[in-house]
Amino acid sequence: MMLVRMDRWHRFLTYALMLTGSLLISTAHAEWVLSLYGGFAHTPDTDFDFTEPGGTELTFEDVSWRDESFTDPPYFGVRLTYWIDRTPNWGLAVDFTHAKMVADLDQSVHVTGTRNGMPVDTVEPLRNTFSDFELSHGHNLLTANLLYRWFLQPRWSPSLLGRLQPYVGAGAGVALPHVDVNTANAITDSFQVGGFAMQGLVGLNIDVVKWLALFVETKLSYADIDGDLTDGGSISVQPWTYHVAFGFSLNY
Repeated sequence: MMLVRMDRWHRFLTYALMLTGSLLISTAHAEWVLSLYGGFAHTPDTDFDFTEPGGTELTFEDVSWRDESFTDPPYFGVRLTYWIDRTPNWGLAVDFTHAKMVADLDQSVHVTGTRNGMPVDTVEPLRNTFSDFELSHGHNLLTANLLYRWFLQPRWSPSLLGRLQPYVGAGAGVALPHVDVNTANAITDSFQVGGFAMQGLVGLNIDVVKWLALFVETKLSYADIDGDLTDGGSISVQPWTYHVAFGFSLNY
């Protein structure tokens, strides 16, 4: 099952990147920007589903997540952007973001479904089922994005506004989670192709010199994460995550 899903998302990602590349190559001139950023992310409470062979199908409701954005490995991202010369307000970008989702196993949540074929409808700690549940290496997203920026005044004019460009963007791609989930029956610790992902972003670019800029932005992402466990079970979670990022860009 995992191989089928990975093959499907590999094809999707390959087509998306090929389309982005063909659009860029068709443009005679472009401004290339390599951006590196840090920051932090927060995932609100969300449900997740868990299955195991032998008749276990459980839903854990309103699970809280720690982001651990500043612990190793910290929150980070890399983005490559092409601002098209003929239409300099528009850009295309490939963006990779590494965030985290770590469940507190001592929290008690509402659990429904079946465990070993027997009905369950109770409140219990996550530790009753899991000895580890985290996406700490991590909750990764790879997206192809369309960006639009505004020039408040002609670029590099004497006014400060000539150095500022607000921008917005949206994109879609794939979730690449590192599934670290341990139960009494299985230990899973692997990178996987999880499912569809998308994001929207709003930011401000600040030119420092011709080749260097600083930026700050906020993002909202969604991911459909389906992870396979080593005993044939699975986990499924669809988190919305808020990001605040800040970094620098090298312009070419």
